[in-house]
Amino acid sequence: MTMLKITFLSLFLLTVSAWAQDTSVKVNTGASSEDTTISVKKGTVTDRKYEITEGQDELSGDPAPLQNTARANWQKACNEWKKELKELNPSNQILTMNCGSPDCVTSTMQTQCKSMSKHKIRVQIN
Repeated sequence: MTMLKITFLSLFLLTVSAWAQDTSVKVNTGASSEDTTISVKKGTVTDRKYEITEGQDELSGDPAPLQNTARANWQKACNEWKKELKELNPSNQILTMNCGSPDCVTSTMQTQCKSMSKHKIRVQIN
């Protein structure tokens, strides 16, 4: 029985080694001292160039008689700003977006919360 196993294993190894092939490619580019790189890509090949843009805007919520309500209004404005920024950038190139910290000021019986929102977006340039 062991002789049969050894024979079977030998035949299997010979078959597998017969399938193995050399994966290297020889490229003749003439007399060049530079390295050659070959890349294989599926689909269309385009060289895309991107630029990182940064910006900041003042973000303010609606005034309210109570500070908690004014903060809630600011949070609502923050969420709307984020949603709008995402809708304007359908290719999802937003790197960072931050509403900042609210600064609430009370004047004439109304409290309004404001902050400086910041964003960083990767934009494709032609």
